[in-house]
Amino acid sequence: MDLLRPFRPFLAFASLLLLASLVLEHINDRFWLNDLRVYYMAADHLRHGLPIYGETFGLDTGLYKYAPVVLYFFLPYTFLPFHAAGILHFLGTGVLLMGAFVVIERSLARFRPAMPKVATRAVLGLLCIAVLLARELHMGNINVGLLLLTVLGVERILAGKRTSAGILLGLAWLLKPYLLLMLVPLVIRREWRVLGAALATILAGLLLPLPFHGPSMWWELHREWGASMLLHTGMMTSPDRMGAILGKVFGFAPSTGLDLVFIAVTGGLLAGMAWKDRNSGRTIQDRRMNATFELWLAMALVPNLVITDQQHFMFALPLILFVLAYLFTHRNIPLLLGFLLAMLFYGTRSTDLWGRELENMLVGWGVLGSGNILLMVVAAAAWRLWHRPSPKPLSA
Repeated sequence: MDLLRPFRPFLAFASLLLLASLVLEHINDRFWLNDLRVYYMAADHLRHGLPIYGETFGLDTGLYKYAPVVLYFFLPYTFLPFHAAGILHFLGTGVLLMGAFVVIERSLARFRPAMPKVATRAVLGLLCIAVLLARELHMGNINVGLLLLTVLGVERILAGKRTSAGILLGLAWLLKPYLLLMLVPLVIRREWRVLGAALATILAGLLLPLPFHGPSMWWELHREWGASMLLHTGMMTSPDRMGAILGKVFGFAPSTGLDLVFIAVTGGLLAGMAWKDRNSGRTIQDRRMNATFELWLAMALVPNLVITDQQHFMFALPLILFVLAYLFTHRNIPLLLGFLLAMLFYGTRSTDLWGRELENMLVGWGVLGSGNILLMVVAAAAWRLWHRPSPKPLSA
């Protein structure tokens, strides 16, 4: 409970916002949770032996695209009416988000103990992601759960608990393979115990349905999963990925090939950063802090590289809270202005703020993705200024 004491004002504020959002969704007759409906109906199909892939649940785009094992977590919901399951999921998402804030702050405390105004910084961080969070709650997706798994896995690395870190990250990668970009710094840093535990977790998750469905059905389900992911990607577009943003600026059409080039280049730059910092620092803790920032950076990069939902930009939350922590302990006007500009782009893409016509124009220009890129630049600058480990390597 001592850990939560500094967060009490934030937890109260976040709880009030969550409850107010739930009430407003009902008052406005917008408690739809279309993404949750996909999971709920697909789990019900699984429970009754009906097809789960290639089926539309709710909206025309309501395809289930996750691994078969993920539906096991939604099976309990199917014993409740959808509305009751929706309320439970809505409130549970809020609790998971509050947990993510606490975990990230616990990581930051390992960088600099006793940093000031924990609750104030958390409230500001919540306001930065408020637009994305509102959409996440409205859709009833699981991105907040993914966020918690990843930041908790990274925090366990920072704490030196490699096996538990691998299990948590393995679960996140099984749920969202896009997050495998986080492999890059882990491989460069030879975190074999983390990677081994993650691989074992992924294999366990893939094999878990085998005894329940038999080899033939198990194989068919996973084949259909792969096809569903490809189909979903083909149905979507994202103006916020790097290829689309640069295409808008320089007048060329984005393509899958260009996206792959950006992924390769970005992965190479991330690998170079990890290689350069691998042996820097006097202590093991210095190295772990470097790895933590690299993993946070990899998380934030993902939605700029692939076609995905805008809510995935919430993976930048660790960088937002890191920059806020830096600005609360250092006077740096250029970085403050850069952060404010980044948050103007990142955190305000909403028809409620700009109106539909202007918001559609901002969407076309990829302002959310541009804000995320600027945030990463500001965070990297703050990291280099704040955390300057000694170049003397630790032997052994």
